[in-house]
Amino acid sequence: MSVKLNILITGANGFIGSRLLKYFSEKKELRVTGLVRETSNLFRFGDRRYELLYASINDPLKEITKGFDAVIHTAAKSSDWGNYDGFYKNNVEGAVNLITASIQSGVRRFIHFSSTVVYGFKGNLKTPENKVKNPFNNNYCLTKSLAEEKLSAFKERIELIILRPSNVFGRMDTTFTYSFFKTIENGLFGWPNGGRTLTSPCYVKNLVSATEKALYTVNGIGEAYNITDGYDIPWSLFLSMTAEAIKVKPPRFPVPSGPLYIISWVLDNIYKLAGSKKPPVITPYRIAMTSKDYSFSTEKARSLLKYTPPYTTEEGIQESAGWYHEYKKILDGHLY
Repeated sequence: MSVKLNILITGANGFIGSRLLKYFSEKKELRVTGLVRETSNLFRFGDRRYELLYASINDPLKEITKGFDAVIHTAAKSSDWGNYDGFYKNNVEGAVNLITASIQSGVRRFIHFSSTVVYGFKGNLKTPENKVKNPFNNNYCLTKSLAEEKLSAFKERIELIILRPSNVFGRMDTTFTYSFFKTIENGLFGWPNGGRTLTSPCYVKNLVSATEKALYTVNGIGEAYNITDGYDIPWSLFLSMTAEAIKVKPPRFPVPSGPLYIISWVLDNIYKLAGSKKPPVITPYRIAMTSKDYSFSTEKARSLLKYTPPYTTEEGIQESAGWYHEYKKILDGHLY
């Protein structure tokens, strides 16, 4: 009888973590456990029951991580809004605490989820992984970049692999995907620069496939990898495909990005002074990301991880649209 690979997934109740937990739990050669907080909302699990451990990534974790062969770290504070201390505690201190405990308890491989935001928003065109990091002045971006620097110091002591997905979307994403689809359905007036700039979407099922490659690879240990759907499209095409999928008209009017950025900066400061816990409709982060090319090369992942995206962006949009309509009905019924 073969010995199963024992995997721990942090942030297992989240959008990405729950997809990994479901996918890997169906693999007979794996034993998969999710790490969640005691207070975590488990609605993404549905009626499924998974093996779970309860702790924060800032808790003592040596005993928690003991006995695992690999840790897949997806837990993070992911938002373009919030104070720096909260982001630093989760995205930097939590990651360092987890990898330290993993090393102490004998974990062999540590897969860390970062983001292409580490490159910044000053224009990316087929950006490779060796581009110097220059994160946008935003607490999420800054702490994701800093976390990479801190974790890289441990790569001689554990098999560290860093994944940098770009613009992840898909079913059960209540943050970006739901809000994006809802904005388009409500009648988005226009888009910065007419949506001519490029984006590199990453359908969550493709990200799951890349994670599986990272789990088993014998090549490229200690490296970081861009993960996308494998090609770039203009924002206008992404918008029109989304609008078509939910059967509404796409935005058609170009909006200059300069004035939008100034408005977003003013709103950002007003909301911060007011102590708002919710961001304004537009933020400097959102305008900066969409007003210049945001395109990344996946050649390194293709070469070393043997990553070939199994799904197209359009397939991801179609599945997301079906879920979007289902989730709207749930919200209307106040089930969550």
